[in-house]
Amino acid sequence: MKLKTVLRSTVRHPKKISLWLRRMDLVKPEMKTVRFPRTAREGFRQCVELSENVRRWFWESIRADHPEASEEENEKERRLLLARFCAAQVRQIAKWKKERDRYFRG
Repeated sequence: MKLKTVLRSTVRHPKKISLWLRRMDLVKPEMKTVRFPRTAREGFRQCVELSENVRRWFWESIRADHPEASEEENEKERRLLLARFCAAQVRQIAKWKKERDRYFRG
């Protein structure tokens, strides 16, 4: 009799289910269409390829927007854009910190 009481008191069920868990039925079909890397090496290689593609596209877009600019001017533009991205990322992180409890703690 005491064992049952102890077991009941140690198992706790959350009163609220997290938002991400409630939406699992929506995410599950989407996740089935994604092919995840089989090994860490393959995942790392894919990450490097994606990063290199993004870097190349970024440079191409700067050159396309400023066809007459020198490499120095393009580099200045690249730095300005990266500074904007960093500022936007800081704002997004601050917003996420405010909202994450809603998503993960119900």
